[in-house]
Amino acid sequence: NFKNIKIVSLLAVFIISVGCSENPSSETPLDDIADWILTNGQILTVDSDFSTAEAMAIKDGLILGTGSSEQMLKYADTETKITDLQDQTVIPGLIDNHMHFVRATKHWYRFVRWDGIKSREQALNMVKERARQLPEGEWLMVMGGFIFEQFQDNSDIFSIEELDEVLPNRPLYIQEGYGRAFVNTAALSAVGILNDAMERPGLIRNDQGILTGELRGRQGYGLVDSQIPDPTEVIWDDSVKQTINSLLSMGLTTVYDVGGNTVTPAFYDSVKRIADEEELKMRVYYSLNEQNSDSNNAEDIMREMQNNTPDMEGLKFAQFGYGETVYRPMRANPFVVSEDDKEHFKNISITAIENGWQTNEHSSREVKISTMIDILEEVADSHPAMLDMRFTIAHTNGIQPESIDRAKALGMVFAVHSSRRQSSQSGFQNPASQPPAQVINDMNGIWGLGSDATTVGSPNPFHTIGWVVSGRNIAGNITQPFTVSREDALTAHTLTNAYILFREDDLGSLEEGKQADFVVLDRDYMTVPVEELEDLYSVMTVVEGEVVYSNLD
Repeated sequence: NFKNIKIVSLLAVFIISVGCSENPSSETPLDDIADWILTNGQILTVDSDFSTAEAMAIKDGLILGTGSSEQMLKYADTETKITDLQDQTVIPGLIDNHMHFVRATKHWYRFVRWDGIKSREQALNMVKERARQLPEGEWLMVMGGFIFEQFQDNSDIFSIEELDEVLPNRPLYIQEGYGRAFVNTAALSAVGILNDAMERPGLIRNDQGILTGELRGRQGYGLVDSQIPDPTEVIWDDSVKQTINSLLSMGLTTVYDVGGNTVTPAFYDSVKRIADEEELKMRVYYSLNEQNSDSNNAEDIMREMQNNTPDMEGLKFAQFGYGETVYRPMRANPFVVSEDDKEHFKNISITAIENGWQTNEHSSREVKISTMIDILEEVADSHPAMLDMRFTIAHTNGIQPESIDRAKALGMVFAVHSSRRQSSQSGFQNPASQPPAQVINDMNGIWGLGSDATTVGSPNPFHTIGWVVSGRNIAGNITQPFTVSREDALTAHTLTNAYILFREDDLGSLEEGKQADFVVLDRDYMTVPVEELEDLYSVMTVVEGEVVYSNLD
C-alpha cells in the first residue's frame, strides 16, 4: 500500500549518503555544515507556536535549524547525509515523566506485553511464542498493561486449566495491575504451594478446595512473585538493553524513573553499568528515593538530601528530584496524618529546597493534595526559593480547581498519568478517580504526560496520547471525561515534560540548538482519526542525531 511504499522509499534514501549535493553556499560558514538533513517532511517542531517545518538540519547531535527544504539544503556539502522524508511526520522524541523503569528491567526478558492486544487468542499465542525463545524451564511473565475487558473474543478471567494448556511445562505468572494474578500449575509447583493445604489469604480455591490459579491482592500474588528467581548480572544487564530497545521502538527517547515497590540499589547498578559502558541509547533520569537510598524516616530522608547532590545538567543519565514518595506517612489510606508527620513533611520540603531537590509526590486524592498544599504554602512563606523548584504533583487524580490554582501559585507542576486507561467503564461515573488534564490545561497549569508503567499502565506513549485525547480506555470505552486536543497532548509528552525535568533548554522541541531527539511516524499525527492515535508507531527513533531504532530494514 501507499504507506509501505513511502516507508520503503524513506529507507532507500536514508541509507544513501548523498555524494552529488551542490557545494554549500559561500554564505554558509563551514561550522554550519550539517551532518544530516531531512527534507520534504511534516516536522511538528512543538515550539511555542506549534509550528510545522518541511526540513531539519543536524550537526554534532544538535539541531542546526528547521525550515523549508531549500533553506536547510544550504547547510549541505558533499559529505552531508540527506533523507527525503516523503511527507512522513516527524515529532520530538517523547518523554515519559513517571515510569517505574528500573523495576521493569529486572524481568523484561521474561515479559510478554499485552498492551493494545484485542484478542485473548492472540495474547496467549504470544506467550507460546515467547516460550520458544527462552531457555527450557525459564519463567514467563505478563506484568500489567492489560485488563480482561480488552479481549473482544473472551473477557473471562483465566482458569488454571487454560494456562496449563498454554504452558504445561514451565511457570507462567500473569498479573493484572495490583489487584490479582493468575498462574499455571508449574508456577504453583515451582514455589512449593501446589499441594499446600494451609488456608492463606489471597489463595483462591474452588468448591472442592483445589487451587484455581487466581491470587488476589498482594498477600496472594506475593506468595509467587517474591519467589521468581533473580536473573544473573549478565542476563539483567541484557534485560536492561532489551527494555530500552522496546521503549525506543515506541518513540520514547527519555524516561524519568521514580523507584517503586521491590526496587533496591541493585536495580540502579545495572543501568549504571550500561551507562558506564556508553551503551545507554536513551536518556534515563531517576529520582533519589527510599528504594535507592537509606531513607526510612524523616531524619534519614533529610540526611540523604544533604549527602547527595542533584544532577540538574546531565543529559544522558542523571539523578535529580526526590520521590515519588517523599514521606510515606503522607500516603496513608485512609488519609489521616498526625501533626508530627505534617511537621516532618514540612521540614523535609525545606531541606529539599535548601539542597536543590525537586520533590515528586504521589498524589491521587484531593484530601491529600490540599493537605500537602497547606504545608507547602507555609514552606514558601519562609523559603520563597520554592517557587522556582517545580515541585511536582504526581498522578493528580481528583484534584480540584482550587488546589490547581493554589499549586500554580507555588510554582508547582502537574504530572498526569494514563494508568486510568486500564479502568473499567465505571470510571466515567467517578471523575474523582480521573486526572483532570482538561481542567489543568484550561487553567493554564504546567502539566506533562506519563504512563506510570509498567505494572499498571502501558509504557507506549501513543496509548497515553490516545487516552487523553479520545477519553477511551484500553477496551475502547469512554472512561475519561477530561480530554484535550492532540496538540496539547503532544506538547505535554514533549516540551512541558522537558520543563518538568529542568531540560527545556535542551529537549522537548525541534528547535535550533536543542538535542536532535526525534521520531519519524508511520502516519500523520495531525490528521489520523482520533481513535487511531493509540495505534501510531515509530518507523525511526533518533537520539542525539543517531538512529537508535528503525523498522525500515
